[in-house]
Amino acid sequence: MAGVELTDRGLVVDREPNRLDELAIGFSELLDRHDIDHVFVSGYVAILTGRPRSTDDIDVFIERCSEDRIAELVDALEAEAYWGPAMPLSEMYGNLAEGTNIWVAPDGEMSPHLEVKFPGDEFDRASLANAITAHVGGETVPIGPLELQVAYKLALGSRKDLEDAAHLYALFGETLSRARLETWVERLGVEDEHERLTRL
Repeated sequence: MAGVELTDRGLVVDREPNRLDELAIGFSELLDRHDIDHVFVSGYVAILTGRPRSTDDIDVFIERCSEDRIAELVDALEAEAYWGPAMPLSEMYGNLAEGTNIWVAPDGEMSPHLEVKFPGDEFDRASLANAITAHVGGETVPIGPLELQVAYKLALGSRKDLEDAAHLYALFGETLSRARLETWVERLGVEDEHERLTRL
């Protein structure tokens, strides 16, 4: 199994990028070229760290942008052969502004795809503001802070989410910031779930 380590540099993943990683890396590079702050969160973070489960989507928050900046992003995406599998990319700003996501994928592909969203609450904004760098195969992508990822997964509460939280905690429990984790646990009201997690 590939080595995964949380260090001062961020998350270091010792393997070659897979198809999901390549989709995240390519999209991240395009956003960087357009100076759009972004962060990858949720199930992709668990999979990046070695959790063996499938997913059809990669969740990514992008900073709130004007309609003009989103229009420029859409032009760039279409120029680089991306499309909207669920609806045209031309509808990106409308979706984001209404608080819903929009799918983005390489032309003609449905899965995997990116689910692009504006941050919707303080926890989404905190993921964006406190992103850490994930290193994989010589490339980098910003991911949500692992303490918040664990707590948020506990709050979501589905079996898959709880298993994601348990995976992250089992891997990084010794290296996570206890204070930051407890802060998010309290803010999200998942003290009981966190207590059970620490006893696993």
